[in-house]
Amino acid sequence: MIVFDTTALSFLFIPGYTPSKPVKHGKERLEELAETMAASHEKIGIPSPALSEFLVTCNEKQTDEFLKMVRSSPWLEIMDFDAAAAVEVAMRTRKAIEEKDKREGLTGDNAKIKFDRQIVGIAIASHATKIISDDKDVKSLGERWGIEVLRVEDLPIPASLIPPPLLAAAIEADEQAAAAQPIPETNKPTPKGGPTQK
Repeated sequence: MIVFDTTALSFLFIPGYTPSKPVKHGKERLEELAETMAASHEKIGIPSPALSEFLVTCNEKQTDEFLKMVRSSPWLEIMDFDAAAAVEVAMRTRKAIEEKDKREGLTGDNAKIKFDRQIVGIAIASHATKIISDDKDVKSLGERWGIEVLRVEDLPIPASLIPPPLLAAAIEADEQAAAAQPIPETNKPTPKGGPTQK
């Protein structure tokens, strides 16, 4: 099982989704991962805290459709913050407190830290192999707690979307040229006193 957090779910299930930090071919990367997982009979795990955050961005119709799809799909599984996950989080949080590092270097507020710990605790308790998350605190917790966390941009781009080397070089040259072009000056103010007469 691989756990998907809110960003990964949004890429897959919200049409036209664009995160605050764009990821080139993000949707396609995740779709390919999901297809590979289905082919190997591996499930996508959806932690209930991430599910809640994801559904906040959906309207009522989208929420109903998504939940119906999850209930009928053999490849999607909602994962609750159950007793096993609670024990995982409690043990690791207690250790952090004993080491006088209760926040474990995390940058979010207390509510977010609790939320992120639940996601990682659920993944560990369910024996997931990895988590797909663009949240830096989830990634930091994964490193501390011993579970791999991959960002969407860490996933490979599908081969069908990778241009041949010559075309890729031309595209890169065009992008660099566009970035190097000076921004045209518009509405440039006239110098005080009006134009100089010759």
